[in-house]
Amino acid sequence: MKVLGISCGRRMSNTEIMVKEALMGAEEAGAEVQFLRLQDYYIKPCTGCNSCVVDLMEKHGGGACVLKNDDFPVIDELIMDCDALILGSPIYEKSPSGQLKSLQDRMGPSHDVGFRMIAQKIREEKGITTGKGPDPRSFKPRTASLIAVGGSEWDTLALPTMGMFALTHQMTVVDQILINWIGLPKVVTFHEDKLARAHRSGKHVVESYNKGVDNAEYIGEEGLCPMCHCKLIEIRNGHDPYPAVCGVCGVRGTLTTDADGKVFFNVKEEDRVHSHLLLSGKFEHLQELADVSLKPPVGYETVNDRAKKYRDYLTPIKPPARDKGEKAEEGEEL
Repeated sequence: MKVLGISCGRRMSNTEIMVKEALMGAEEAGAEVQFLRLQDYYIKPCTGCNSCVVDLMEKHGGGACVLKNDDFPVIDELIMDCDALILGSPIYEKSPSGQLKSLQDRMGPSHDVGFRMIAQKIREEKGITTGKGPDPRSFKPRTASLIAVGGSEWDTLALPTMGMFALTHQMTVVDQILINWIGLPKVVTFHEDKLARAHRSGKHVVESYNKGVDNAEYIGEEGLCPMCHCKLIEIRNGHDPYPAVCGVCGVRGTLTTDADGKVFFNVKEEDRVHSHLLLSGKFEHLQELADVSLKPPVGYETVNDRAKKYRDYLTPIKPPARDKGEKAEEGEEL
């Protein structure tokens, strides 16, 4: 079994230390472990061109990205090869690092297991055996642990955003760790309880994988969502308590309070199928895309004429000349 640790923080600072402590726990449980520091890699931002989706769904390929000459293929291979992921990020302005979001955008629909399952099914139905189809490693069961480290309680979007990364790959999140008030470099080494928690998390992703993800136990802090344990619940229609929607898995439920004012997010059995943790929810979302946002309106062939006035309006300010494609410099260790 292979466990990959990804730190989205600075070299040898608190996030990296927590991820490495978790990897030590995974290694203790018998796993082969690997580690990468995302800041060491150069990843071009996604342009939203949808070429990967076209390659996957229409050309029956593997979902190849048109962006070249960066380090994305290296990270892609490592993630595809691993059986479990320990993902750690510092918290910047309530969110994980920008490097993680760039990687996540590049792995959006092209790596979504739902998209890849449909693409593979099309290849099989059409008897396509040539070319490169979806990576078969996408479909294997995997476990994950998420670790977010922040200097205060400005953490609202950290774990939900990291949870979306695991959701795309259909990884079963068996643990989430949120650490606040850790601001100085390496200061987490003074917190033996937090290091022990990370060590336990690493062991748990291995033990959960070995037991089978269907039998996996979640050991992180309980959230409001009974399915993905997210605390971020969105009210969609004014003040109506239903449908409230989980910020990660998208399941619909009702926000209620008891006599003591305690808040609950209640999800009916018939609503559980809409969660994107389940393939039923993923397929439902893909069908919505096909029926609504990707369905051309009448007269779409005139779209370029309609957009012409915006193409010709103003000249964008150009950035200063610089070399492109250079590898990011390593973060300085303090």
